[in-house]
Amino acid sequence: MKVESKNDGNGGGELASMNALKVKSCINENTTVIIVIGACENHGDHMPFGADFIFPTELLKRVAAKLKDAIILPYIPYGMSSHHADYQMTISLQSSTVVRIIQDICESIIKNGIRRILIINGHDGNIAPIEIASRYVKNKHPKVVIACLEAWWVLVGQSRHNLFDVCDGLGHGGEAETSAMLAVRPDLVQMSNAPKDVIPKLPTNVRIYWKFNELSDTSTTGAPRKATVEKGSRIVEILEAILLSFLEEMETNQWKYGISPK
Repeated sequence: MKVESKNDGNGGGELASMNALKVKSCINENTTVIIVIGACENHGDHMPFGADFIFPTELLKRVAAKLKDAIILPYIPYGMSSHHADYQMTISLQSSTVVRIIQDICESIIKNGIRRILIINGHDGNIAPIEIASRYVKNKHPKVVIACLEAWWVLVGQSRHNLFDVCDGLGHGGEAETSAMLAVRPDLVQMSNAPKDVIPKLPTNVRIYWKFNELSDTSTTGAPRKATVEKGSRIVEILEAILLSFLEEMETNQWKYGISPK
């Protein structure tokens, strides 16, 4: 897998739109397969239900334009969303189902001789199932490398503390997530419907496993009204740079890490 200024048309793309000859030409020992997993749930009156897979997919389209030997799988539109189940039309999988889906997809990838897998996650409820599945697959196939961008919404706030107005942008359908969607799919965001700020009171050092209706009466948290296209563009730039830097470093080390590069 190489990071290039642009895709030369021979190195990869979205699997769903590739034919068999194209796929055959892309698969080699350097191929990286990228999986996007999201959710389908209420993000407030201003945001689409599919935000958790729409944004990562749009982000990867931009990243893929600079990659060679990378294949992006069709996104997984559902996740573990039981904590949002009190809201209308939440489509949730059992955590064990999410684990099994990821395991089965990874096994299918590995059968094709691919040893480099990158997961891009768009939903907090998927973090634990992704880790369980990835550790199972890694234990079964030690030579396979599985990496994951677990929580981009946390990462952007940590990377640029001055980018957001409230809580480093954190929130469900909040400042960061709404800004991100404004940058990639503004047609799906209706800012006139954005709810007021909702900042739940939660302890800082000990985690509570909440139901979302305990945190919000609008199905959102954070400060969605403070979202802007400009902030969203910076989010895309930050994440694109992080992903490309990661992939370039991994390529330099031939996807070895720990004590292996030496």
